[in-house]
Amino acid sequence: MARKTREEAEQTRQLLLDTAERVFHEQGVAATSLADIASAAGLTRGAIYWHFTNKLDLFTAICDRIKPELDAMESMLHDSRLTPAARLWQHAIALFDLVYRDERLRRICAIHHIGCEQVGEMAPLLLEQISWNLEKQGQLRLVLEEAAQAGQLRDGIQPRLAALGLHSLYGGLCHSWMINQQDHTVHQHVSALLSPYFVGIFRDQCWLDAPAASD
Repeated sequence: MARKTREEAEQTRQLLLDTAERVFHEQGVAATSLADIASAAGLTRGAIYWHFTNKLDLFTAICDRIKPELDAMESMLHDSRLTPAARLWQHAIALFDLVYRDERLRRICAIHHIGCEQVGEMAPLLLEQISWNLEKQGQLRLVLEEAAQAGQLRDGIQPRLAALGLHSLYGGLCHSWMINQQDHTVHQHVSALLSPYFVGIFRDQCWLDAPAASD
């Protein structure tokens, strides 16, 4: 009986997460109360407070659902079969393709970009966002430093600044997409949108190089 109860509790938790994801996406985080989410899920306020302390706790749990997919994307940055520049290129292409294919990830990205004010009770998200940005820029910087050591960067390109620019380009393209998801220009032309930046920092289209090593 205890096992069944745990299973039912987990089913309720997942229902609340599914519902919150949908309602946050439809009407924004600030305009949505926990009571709204409980009602939309057909549950009581007590049920939602049993699983989540507050709205921030619930929102964090929603974001945690897409971490496995994002972690898998990051592993591409460490693929030793590819040159550093090629790793960055393939990671970028795969990342935007994932956003296109994964409806949940796209919906959560949209909530982040246009549906969530990082003030008031959600203010801690701002510090988390800053930390996350620095972490992602750091990962790009490490690969760009490898590219510099391999002679792939153009003269005068600083890996730290190139990483900031590349990460900002990803964010800008994603934001443009999220505010108008019916427009598939970013997905359809991601290579053309990214190429000018890669041309500007790398030599001789080296990001299109064949694998650096065999399996």
